[in-house]
Amino acid sequence: MKTTLKAAVVVVAVVAGACGGGSKPVAPSPSAQAVQKPVGVKALTPATKLEASVLQATGSVRAKQEATLSAEASGTLTKVTVNAGDAVKRGQLLAQLDTSNARLTANQARAAKAAAEAALEGAKTEVERARMLAQSGSLARASLDKAEVGYRQAQAQAEQAAAVLASAQEALRDATLTAPFDGVITSRSRNEGDYVSPGTAIFGLVNTQALEVRAPVPEAFVDRVKVGTIVKGTLNPSGAPFEAKVRSLGAVIDAQTRTVEVLADVLPSKEDGARLRAGALVELDFSDMMATDSAPGQAGLFLPSQAVNAKGQQGFVWVVQDGKAQRRDVKVERVLPGFVRVVHGLGHQERVVADASLPLQNGVALQVVQ
Repeated sequence: MKTTLKAAVVVVAVVAGACGGGSKPVAPSPSAQAVQKPVGVKALTPATKLEASVLQATGSVRAKQEATLSAEASGTLTKVTVNAGDAVKRGQLLAQLDTSNARLTANQARAAKAAAEAALEGAKTEVERARMLAQSGSLARASLDKAEVGYRQAQAQAEQAAAVLASAQEALRDATLTAPFDGVITSRSRNEGDYVSPGTAIFGLVNTQALEVRAPVPEAFVDRVKVGTIVKGTLNPSGAPFEAKVRSLGAVIDAQTRTVEVLADVLPSKEDGARLRAGALVELDFSDMMATDSAPGQAGLFLPSQAVNAKGQQGFVWVVQDGKAQRRDVKVERVLPGFVRVVHGLGHQERVVADASLPLQNGVALQVVQ
């Protein structure tokens, strides 16, 4: 059975007498009121928990080991053994420079070191003989001093020759470029026959097995993220799942974005799926951390910030009651960007106008629209 409500508009006519005994009808008084139309608003019910999407942070994958491999000596490349995309092992030969001059220098330094060592041995024998003769009184003091000086000079020359040989051998090693860690060659900028000098970039190398995620996390809940905890993530856009272990939290808050950098190590996948690559975009989901957080004050009702007119913790909302607007003072706490927790003044089943900035007044008729 349907009930129809009708509004009656009463028009009061006022008749006034005019001079000469006549009378004229008068138009309706301005005080006559027309029925006010309801204000269309969107309304929502407070949520008892936040959706997982607002507890997510978008991050990027990057390699923990990444390097640009450059020449450490001057010379012509005589051998390049790998191309971009090749997997390499630590210590593997990647490129070889012409070592003709370096080998010649090393051979000369080796011969000079051998000669210096022989001279040192002779000086040692000479000074030992001089010391014995001086003790028996058969050698003058001046001759002993001369032998001692010759021995010290031979020692210095031997040490210098050893240093020259070490430098020559180092130059020889610098002519060989090897992989400093396991990884994949990401770029190759030189070919056999090219002349390079110290600092010339030849290869890019990245360790694809040691990855980390860098994610800017909103300051509102970063303090609830703990080092050592496991966080779930998904690869964007495929949605392939993975897990990462939080390694560190940033010490500063970005003044522009109000976020803190979180670094998490990607854990080995337990299932075959999409492989993470350096540079990929991912979503980290911190909702499990928030759900298990037992800190005081977690109970409450959640509303979008736009539904609350607040300064600090004090504010008000517009409640839809019996089809009319009713202002309700509330106490709130900011928990996330775009959301507040109502800790006092509102029931969990009450409907709240979605936009608290609307120019409403107590008792104004409302019509809730989708």
